[in-house]
Amino acid sequence: MSTKKQLKLGAFLPGSGHHVAAWRHPNTPADGGLNFQHYKQLAQTAERGKFDMLFLADGLAVWDRGQGTEAFSRSGQFSVHFEPLTLLSALSAVTENIGLVATSSTTYDEPFHLARKFASLDYLSGGRAGWNLVTSAAEAAAHNFSQENHLEHSLRYERAREFVDVVTKLWDSWEDDAFLHNKESGIYFDAEKLHIPHHKGKYFSVRGPLNV
Repeated sequence: MSTKKQLKLGAFLPGSGHHVAAWRHPNTPADGGLNFQHYKQLAQTAERGKFDMLFLADGLAVWDRGQGTEAFSRSGQFSVHFEPLTLLSALSAVTENIGLVATSSTTYDEPFHLARKFASLDYLSGGRAGWNLVTSAAEAAAHNFSQENHLEHSLRYERAREFVDVVTKLWDSWEDDAFLHNKESGIYFDAEKLHIPHHKGKYFSVRGPLNV
């Protein structure tokens, strides 16, 4: 019996680097956060290096960490960057094997919307999509979503549990072999293999099914 183990590798690569001054390095594109060719090179390099996944973190607000405008203006990695699912969808077309994982918040999204986006990425990438589930920690995010205050910790996680339940039900709307695509009979899908969630809970009311 073999005892050989494999190490799983994930590449966590912000566009301009992790260090606040990484964008100033001579070999780093200063506009890395919004430079697709830069991300394409990173993704393809990680894939050649046999990494299992490329991970993109995300935040829903410009985070100055209380530094003030002058100090914050020198920081590269917290200012601007692509919306990760949009970027990963583009990267799925220029990679073949590497997993594509993105942060997405349950606090400032809706289950149907998020389930649809990740299912779309999964199809575009041939099954390589992954979700880093967060509830968001930055108070500043609330101010971008018509809220005065960030939802308190316990409520965020309570809401998140129901959110994941709804997303899972939506992803299970169709059985794997539901789509027949039978041109002769005119039957596109087997109706018995369609499952409508009809979810009604404390935080969400979602009929479904998912249309991806």
